[in-house]
Amino acid sequence: MSKIIPGIIDPTGLFVGAKQNGDVVDRNAVSVVEIYNNFTTSNPQKMMEEYKKILSRDFVYDEAATGMVYDTHEKFFTSLKEWKNCFSDSTFTLHRTTRNGNIVFHELTCTGTHDGLFNMPGYETTASGNVITTCCVMILEFNKDGKVKKCTNYFDTFGMMKAMGALPASRKD
Repeated sequence: MSKIIPGIIDPTGLFVGAKQNGDVVDRNAVSVVEIYNNFTTSNPQKMMEEYKKILSRDFVYDEAATGMVYDTHEKFFTSLKEWKNCFSDSTFTLHRTTRNGNIVFHELTCTGTHDGLFNMPGYETTASGNVITTCCVMILEFNKDGKVKKCTNYFDTFGMMKAMGALPASRKD
């Protein structure tokens, strides 16, 4: 049986219900987004310390859109720092969250200004200055202690690349 996690994110990244009333999985599920939204490139160590509290030792991040898999905390943190260097003002907005046992599904958008180097396997682009909004679905799997064991992230890479000016506009545009 699925349940909706109580609580939403406001534009500043403040979670309400899940942080106050949820169990450890509920709290850690929203903390994944909250920590990212509070992260600044000037203090990456703080973000790493916060994530280490909620990630299992054997945590794996699987970025389905790019095929990149990070199987250590350090590789995951490096990818987050690279993303924030590319989109320094980026934030996630949580639109819908559903939980089924130890699996949590987040439907999100990520919005930010493309103000740094974007680096993907086989592709690199300089800053366009464009504001990018991309949709994504994040699937979080938790271990028995309520820590995130795996995060699989599906995001609209094509739409993002188009918005950055790295791909030609489609006929619909």
